[in-house]
Amino acid sequence: MGQNDTQSLMATWLGTVIVFVGLIVFALRPFLPHEVLLTVGAVLIANACFLIARTQHLGIATSGLAGGMLLYAALPIQLFVWPAYFVVPIILAGLVTGLRTGRASFLSGGTMGSLGSREWPYVAIIAIVAGLALVAWVWFLNPDLNRLRAMLPEWPVLGLIAAGVTFSLVNAILEEFIWRGIFLRWFMTFMPTAFAVFVQALSFGAAHYLGFPSGFVGVGLAAIYGLMLGMLAVRANGILAAIVAHIAADAVIFTILAIA
Repeated sequence: MGQNDTQSLMATWLGTVIVFVGLIVFALRPFLPHEVLLTVGAVLIANACFLIARTQHLGIATSGLAGGMLLYAALPIQLFVWPAYFVVPIILAGLVTGLRTGRASFLSGGTMGSLGSREWPYVAIIAIVAGLALVAWVWFLNPDLNRLRAMLPEWPVLGLIAAGVTFSLVNAILEEFIWRGIFLRWFMTFMPTAFAVFVQALSFGAAHYLGFPSGFVGVGLAAIYGLMLGMLAVRANGILAAIVAHIAADAVIFTILAIA
């Protein structure tokens, strides 16, 4: 191995470490000052642009996504709105990845995979378990949902149904593209599949500290859910089956908020 190859390998591994640190910071973002989020987010974007080798397109995409989400999380709370906190980082990561390795490499994170008779039973089981868990979380813990309720539009019933369908579809697609389409596939390039599924589930759970379900219980529930979705995505060789299961859970979330 020549000196240039050695330097490239070292740079790529350093870039990988930076991404992992960035994902840890993202998990801890509710407890960190905005200055830290801005700094680490900028480092992750620079990492995606310059440090990770061009051949590591999933690493570039992951670094860009994590960096974009951290930068967006540092914005004033008035600007932290759905679905912008997913869409803006995805666009940013897509631009960086596309410029360095080609647009197709970034869009490969959206590989659909199969959704047939082998996958549907798992989709149904995950959807039922997730729905029951969400209802139980609200029923037994009686969390404060006022902040999330305030995000719903004050529309007639038909308008709310349309909003619920839109939210369920869009949110499921965005989250699955990020965690099962990009993050999980990147983890799988350098660690055993089972461990990769576990790590992405932890990241997915941490992202829901301020979501629905929320708090540390919510993190645990979302992590278990992310574990099931990760296993389904691996089984289906793509994210379509996970998207369908995810849509069902998001529909339950919207229904709970609308009824409340």
